[in-house]
Amino acid sequence: MRSLSFATRHGITGLPEWWKSHDLGVTCTNIMELSSTVVADVLTPLAVYQLQKPVEQHSKSPEKEDTARGQNLAWNRDDLIRSLTPSVDPKWRIDGVDTDGRRFFALPLFAIDKQPVRIDVWLPPFEEYPLELRSNLKPEEAIYTPRDQLLSLPISKFLLKTLEEWSPTVPGFERDYLAAPFGSRIIIADIAASTRDMTIYLLPDYDIEQNMCSVDQLKKAWCNKVNEEDWPPTIDVSELSFKKQIHEAISLVTLPGQLGDRLVVLKSLLRDQRYMYNEIKTLLSLGPHANLVPRPLFLVTKKAKFGGKRGVAGFVMEYFEGGSLKDLLLRSKAEGAELDMRQKLRFARQLTEVLIHVNQHRFGFYPDLKPDNLVIRSDGKTEEVMDLVLLDLEQRGGWFSWSPPEVLYIEYMEILATWLDYEHGQQKQRATERLQNCLGSWEATSQSTRYKDQDGGFSFAWKALLQERLETNSKRLERAQVFMLGKLLWCLFEGEARLRCGIDHEILQENDAQDAIGFPHFDNTPKHVQDMIRECTRGAPEWEVDEKRGRKTGLTLKGGKLVQTKSISVDEVTDTATRKIARAFWERELEQANAFMDELLSCERPGIDATGCILPEAKRRPLLADILSRLCVCDELFAFELERVGQIQR
Repeated sequence: MRSLSFATRHGITGLPEWWKSHDLGVTCTNIMELSSTVVADVLTPLAVYQLQKPVEQHSKSPEKEDTARGQNLAWNRDDLIRSLTPSVDPKWRIDGVDTDGRRFFALPLFAIDKQPVRIDVWLPPFEEYPLELRSNLKPEEAIYTPRDQLLSLPISKFLLKTLEEWSPTVPGFERDYLAAPFGSRIIIADIAASTRDMTIYLLPDYDIEQNMCSVDQLKKAWCNKVNEEDWPPTIDVSELSFKKQIHEAISLVTLPGQLGDRLVVLKSLLRDQRYMYNEIKTLLSLGPHANLVPRPLFLVTKKAKFGGKRGVAGFVMEYFEGGSLKDLLLRSKAEGAELDMRQKLRFARQLTEVLIHVNQHRFGFYPDLKPDNLVIRSDGKTEEVMDLVLLDLEQRGGWFSWSPPEVLYIEYMEILATWLDYEHGQQKQRATERLQNCLGSWEATSQSTRYKDQDGGFSFAWKALLQERLETNSKRLERAQVFMLGKLLWCLFEGEARLRCGIDHEILQENDAQDAIGFPHFDNTPKHVQDMIRECTRGAPEWEVDEKRGRKTGLTLKGGKLVQTKSISVDEVTDTATRKIARAFWERELEQANAFMDELLSCERPGIDATGCILPEAKRRPLLADILSRLCVCDELFAFELERVGQIQR
C-alpha cells in the first residue's frame, strides 16, 4: 500500500483500528464524558436509536492496564506533571486544535518559513487512553478550551513533550516531513506515559493531491459561470512562506516574491475539497461588495508527489486581523464593554446589505450565517468605526440551532436515511421514502472525494429552495436566510456569541455556561428590534417553550461533562439520564420533522389544502429589503434620541 511507505520504513505494519474506521468525529462510550461517538449519541437525531446500545467501559480495559503496568509503565501524577515542563529549547509548537479535540495543528519549528505542507497530528479517541492517564491529561478539555488557553492544558504539554522526544529518533525525519504529500498526517496510534512505549508515525496521504482539480479542469467546468478576466493569477505552493495554522482550513502565510512580508490567508481544505472549489467559483462569479470577502488574490497549485499532476490546493485571500464577530462579542462581554448601539446598527445594516448582494446572483445564497463567519475590518487605528465582512461561501449548510425549520427538518430526515445502520433498516427506508415523496430526486450524498460542479453547493435542503427560486421566483430561499439573520441580530444586540438553544455542536464550545441566557430571551435589545427578530424567526420552535433559558430540555457542558441544562451539579446526572434527555429531545424534534414532511406532501397534492404551520409561518417572515429599511429607521431614531439627550444636557 503506497500510503504506508514511510510507516513501513520505520517498522509500522498497519494502522490502528480507530484510524481504519476513519471516524473523525468527536466517540463516546460514556456520554457524561466527552469522547468520539457524542455526535451520534447526543448531537444528532441518531440519538433516538443509540439508547438501546450497551454502555461500554470507557478507556482501556483493566486487562490492558495490567499489561501496561507489567511493561514498567508505572507512574504517578506528580511524575507526570513534572515531565510536562516546557522545553527550554523547543523544537515543536502547537497553533491550535480542531473541534474534535483530537486533531492538533502541531508542527516542528523547521517547517516555519517553508512552503505549507499541512501535516496535522492525530491523537486516538479519548476512550483509548489508559484510565489513569486520561484522568490526569483530561484530553477532552481541548474541545472547549479557548484557543488562547490551549497551551496551558495538560494534553497540549504532553503532546509537545511526546513529539519533542519522538521526532529525533526517526531517521531522516525533517527530510521526510518536508517531502510528504500535501495533507499527510502524524498519527499517535496509542497513548502511554512514556514516549518509548507509544506507536507514532508519519503517514503520507497521496489521495488529497490526487483528488485536486487542475486550473484547466475548473475553467472547463465553470466556462459559463466565471468570466475569463475574473480568474486570479496562479502561483505554486512553493512561493508561499508558512507562518501559522489558525484553523483547520486557514494558514497564515506570506508571499515574499509578490507581497513582501504582508500576512495573507491560504485557505485549503483537506477533507471535502468540493466545498473549497464551490467557494472559489462563488467568489469569482459574485460582484465585489464592501462587506463581502474580496475575490482570491491567487490560486495556489501543487504538483502531486505521485504522478506529477498539478492541482489547485487552495487560494490566497486577505487576512483580517480584527478577528471574527464571535471573537469581538466574547471579548466585549469578558471586558464588560458592550458594543455601542450605533455600531450594532451599523453591523446589522451591513450584514443585511451584503446578503441582498449575494442573493442577487442567480445561484447566490448564504446558508451558514453565524458570528464565526463574519470578520471585522477596521482602519487599524481605532475600534470606534468597524465594518463587517462576510466570508466562508462554501454553501455547505449550517448548524442545527441556526437553520430554519424548513431546512432543519429535511436535514434530520437525511441523517436518518443516510446514517442509520442495518439494525434500523425500516426507519432508514421510511426516511428515504419521505424525502423522495416530498422532494422527488433525493438520494444519499455521495461520499466520493472527487469534485463535481453543482450549482448552489451540496446541501440538498438548501438546493431545493434554490431550485424553487429559479423555477418560480419563490421567496422561500430568501426567507430561510432571513431566519438566520434574525438569530444573528439576537446575538449582536444581546452581545452573545452563541445561541444556546437546542442540542447541537455549539454546546461543545462552551464549558460552565449554566447561567448564560439563550435565544430567544431578551435583556439588551431595543423593543423595535425585538419585534423585528421575532418576525424574522417565525416558525422557530424556541418560541413554543419557555424563553428564559431557551429549550430547557437541552444539555449543556458543565465541568467538561454533558448534563441537563438545569442541573446544579454534574454528580446529579448519570450517564443513562443524559442519554434519556438527549433521546427525549430528539424524539420531539423528529415528531416535528415528520409533521413538516406531511405539510410538504400536502402542498404537492392538487386539490388538497396544505396542512401544518411551518410554511405559513415562514411565508410571514419579512424580506431582506424590508429589514434593511427598518434598520435604517432604527438608526435615524437612535441618532435623533442621541441629539435630543445632548440638547438636554447642554
